[in-house]
Amino acid sequence: MKNSSFWRIATAVFAVGSIIYTTTSSSRSRQQSKARHDADQSGSEYEYDVPVEYEEVFEKNMIVPAGWAFGVVWSTIYSGLGALMVHQALPSQENNPRYQKALPWWLASWTLNAIFGRFFSQNDPQSIIISDLTTKFNLPAALGLHQSLEIGKTDVSGPEKYLRIPVSLYAGWLTAATVVGTPNTILTLNAWEPDEERDEPVSAGILSATAGAGYLIANRLNDPWYMVPFVAGFSGIATRQWEKQPVVGWTAAMLAAAYVGLLAYWLPKGKFHEFDEYTVEDTKAELISSPIETWEPHQAGIARERMKPIEAEGLD
Repeated sequence: MKNSSFWRIATAVFAVGSIIYTTTSSSRSRQQSKARHDADQSGSEYEYDVPVEYEEVFEKNMIVPAGWAFGVVWSTIYSGLGALMVHQALPSQENNPRYQKALPWWLASWTLNAIFGRFFSQNDPQSIIISDLTTKFNLPAALGLHQSLEIGKTDVSGPEKYLRIPVSLYAGWLTAATVVGTPNTILTLNAWEPDEERDEPVSAGILSATAGAGYLIANRLNDPWYMVPFVAGFSGIATRQWEKQPVVGWTAAMLAAAYVGLLAYWLPKGKFHEFDEYTVEDTKAELISSPIETWEPHQAGIARERMKPIEAEGLD
């Protein structure tokens, strides 16, 4: 087995392990949270399947989406990334230059994902801070992965064209999560005293700034799919805060509607501006990257000569 094949397969196995570990840890937290609420006689609302410490800080953070948003987004991202990891490990993708460049970013991202799963299931203030920092470290890794796969730069054909979409969703969701998680850390450190009258307009302002930044980043990345998770995030905040903090709820709802309108225009185009390179066909890429072998040595020699760059010496 070639060295590149080993690393591609090992990365796929590691990715599956990271997903299973994080999912299992979250499931354990959900069971504990449900048991706690079932035994609670105070009639408190059962909103998040997270440890007590997280639930308490989530309640103070006005820009945390409703629980359903996390389930929808993460299940979609994990399913899509899992399929992509299988595809990149196939023998037919051994010479795919984009997958080769992405390997280090995959390893970094899945390692951070496992670390996040470890601390997100722990019930202590330190874990809240560590999980938030892990998310922030994972964002550059996801953007590095996005760039190494040449999303928004090169059009590709075949399954890879669609399997790259979960990477866009992953980068977009981690961007939103980086913003959402910051108040969690600040509140956990007691660096901000909650005040609903003051925090409501501040939270609405943060959401508006996040929406603007999200669109600008998506345009810079030339990737409309990057914006999709923001719709889930804004919608989750709207459904959660519609009656609790109307200013935040209405702001989130309007931003979600605005993003839906933008996506209705840009998603069918698939890009904000033209790609840097032409479409890369799978068969052509495999032919170019593989050694030329034919039954006729003479024909093979001619093919190799045609692939050599033309030398300009003596033509002046």
